[in-house]
Amino acid sequence: MDEKPMLPNLMHWMLFVVAAVFVVLGMSVDRLAGISYHLLLLLAVLAIFVGGRRSLASYGASWKTLWPLYLAVSGFTICVLLSQTIIGNGSLKDFNIALRFQGFMLLCWAFSQMPRRFFRWLGVAFALATLVATVKTYWLTGGGVSREHVNFMPILAYTELAAILGALAVLSIKWDAALPRPMRKALMGLKLLAGLSGIYCIYLYQSRGAWLAIPVFVIAGCVAFVPRGNRVLKIGAALLVMLAIATLYSSNENIRQRMMMVQSDLVSFESRSDLNTSIGTRLQLWNGSLRLYREHPFIGVGVNGYSKALGKLAEEGVISPAAASYPHSHNEFLFAAVIFGTCGVLALLALYFAPVAYFLCYGARQSAAAQVSAVMGLVLCLAFVSDGLVDVMFIWRECSLFYTVLLSLLMAALLRWREPAPEDLGLS
Repeated sequence: MDEKPMLPNLMHWMLFVVAAVFVVLGMSVDRLAGISYHLLLLLAVLAIFVGGRRSLASYGASWKTLWPLYLAVSGFTICVLLSQTIIGNGSLKDFNIALRFQGFMLLCWAFSQMPRRFFRWLGVAFALATLVATVKTYWLTGGGVSREHVNFMPILAYTELAAILGALAVLSIKWDAALPRPMRKALMGLKLLAGLSGIYCIYLYQSRGAWLAIPVFVIAGCVAFVPRGNRVLKIGAALLVMLAIATLYSSNENIRQRMMMVQSDLVSFESRSDLNTSIGTRLQLWNGSLRLYREHPFIGVGVNGYSKALGKLAEEGVISPAAASYPHSHNEFLFAAVIFGTCGVLALLALYFAPVAYFLCYGARQSAAAQVSAVMGLVLCLAFVSDGLVDVMFIWRECSLFYTVLLSLLMAALLRWREPAPEDLGLS
C-alpha cells in the first residue's frame, strides 16, 4: 500500500509522542492521563483543519464508515441526558465521564492518518508501560507482601490495566515482521518480558477478580501465534499455558489462602454469621442492585441516587449498613443498571461490543498485521468485560481514558493495515 500522508509529518510526530506519553506514564503518574488526553483531543481537532478541504472531507466521511461506533461511544451521554431530564438529580459535572468516551470520534480518525511505522513503535510503548507499572506495583505491595497501598487510582484497576498492556505488547510482536532480524529479536524479548510482567502485577496484588481476564490473554495469544488450521493445537496450547499460570499462582501461600477464603466467606454469608466479608459484601451489593434495577427498570435511580438507594435498602434490612457504604456495585453491568436502568445496560453493551463487531468484521481475511490489530482490539474490549464482572472500571478516570485512547489506537491500526482501506478516509 503506497501511503500518502494527509497530515504534515510534524503532526504525525506530535500525535504519536503525546499518545506514547499517555500509554507509558498515564496510569502511573497522577493527572498525566487527563492532561495528555486533552492534548490529544486538541491535536486531533487541529489535524482536521490543518489538511484543508481534504482532511475535512475525510473526517466527514469517517462518520459514514464508523457511525455505529460513534453512536456506541455516545451511549452514556444519551443516558445522562435522559437521566437529567426525567430524574433531575445531577449536574453538568455528571457529563464528564460520559463525554470522555466520545473523544474516540476525533482520536480514531487522527490516529488513522499516522504511517504504519508509528504503530510498530506503539508496541514498544505498550511494553514500557507494563514494565513501569510492574515496578510501581512491586513498590506499592512491598514485593507482594502487603495489599495496603496509597495510590491515586485503585491498585486493583491499576494491575488490570497493566496486564492488558502486557498482553497488547506481546501481540504487537506481529507488527514487527518487516523489521531487521536483530531488531525484531530484541523487541520480541522486551515484549515477552512485558507480557510476563503484566501477569506478575496481578500475582503481586493477589487479586482474585483480575484472574478472570487471563483466559482472554491466553486464547488471544494462541490465536495470534499458533499456526492456522489446527484448532486442536490452539486449544491444547491455551490449556497448557493456563495450567502453567495456575501452577505458578497456586505455589504462592498467600494466594492459596485467598482462594480458601472464598469458601469461608460463602459459608459465613449463607449462615449469616458474617455478611461483610469480601465475597459477602459483593453478594449483598449484587442482590441489592438487582432489586433496585427491578424497581427502576428504564432509567435507573440517576447519577447521584446510588448511595441514597443503598441507604434505603440498608434501612429495610436488605443489605447491611457496611455494604451500603460502598460507592459502587462491584460489577460494571449491575452498576450501570442501577444508575441508568436498561438504557445504561444497552449503552455499556454498545461500548464493548460495537467495537468487537468492527474488529471481527474488518480483521477477517486480512494480512497478519491487520488480523493481530483486530485481536488486540478484541483483547482490550473483552478484558474490560471480564474485569467489569467484579469491579466497576469506568468509575475511575484513568480507566475510561485508557479504554478510549487504546480503542482509538487499535481501531486506527486496523484501518491503517486493512486492505483495501475503508473508502474516503484518506488511507490510500
